[in-house]
Amino acid sequence: MLGELLGLFKYPVTTFTKRAEERNIKKEAIIAAIITVVVAVVSLLTSYIGITKAVKAKYKSLDDYNDKLYSWEEEITKDEFKEMKKDYKSKLLENAELVKTFFKTLAITLVAIVLVAGILFVIARMVKSPKDYIELLSMSNSAFIIYLLGYLLNAIFSYIYMPIGIILFMAALIFAVISLASAFRESIEVDDTNKLVICSSLVLSVVVAILVIIATSYVNNLLSSLGGLSNLTTML
Repeated sequence: MLGELLGLFKYPVTTFTKRAEERNIKKEAIIAAIITVVVAVVSLLTSYIGITKAVKAKYKSLDDYNDKLYSWEEEITKDEFKEMKKDYKSKLLENAELVKTFFKTLAITLVAIVLVAGILFVIARMVKSPKDYIELLSMSNSAFIIYLLGYLLNAIFSYIYMPIGIILFMAALIFAVISLASAFRESIEVDDTNKLVICSSLVLSVVVAILVIIATSYVNNLLSSLGGLSNLTTML
């Protein structure tokens, strides 16, 4: 497994293609599950750590809190300070809905892996390449493994020096996309590259259009709900 991981960075196209040729559905299903869980867990931990930092920033210490009070305000005790800090953290955790966010991230990541493989499968069929879905799922998994590493590095460096984390994440994302595109192009063995470009553009345009329609519908519904809530508040 470690050899495959190193191979993704030393020989990306070769490793993508070699893994795809195995056609091991059980292995790819497990890898996809691991990727989705790790991304969701890292996202959850990042959110929790962010909340903890926000609480510490607002409630640094009892002395600091009392020093910031106005002259007519009464200083609080140590027990009151702990209780206020605990209540503030509980409120932030409740608003963050960490459990809901965890499963949402889990679902989005899994759908993304499956969708990328599906897009490649449709393109392969349009150019009449005999590729099965498992091969393309393997390529999608390989790309997301690289993405996952970049995501982890971004999460780590965000607490050290954020720009480095962002640069590493973007580098991993670009590397994953180029590796996936190159491996896919080499594996389908299409003579007419013009047809490949046209088919790829059509499929990706349809996918983007669907995503835009879904996003627009969601935003419109959200704005409608907010408008209704505003009208209700005005009436009250």
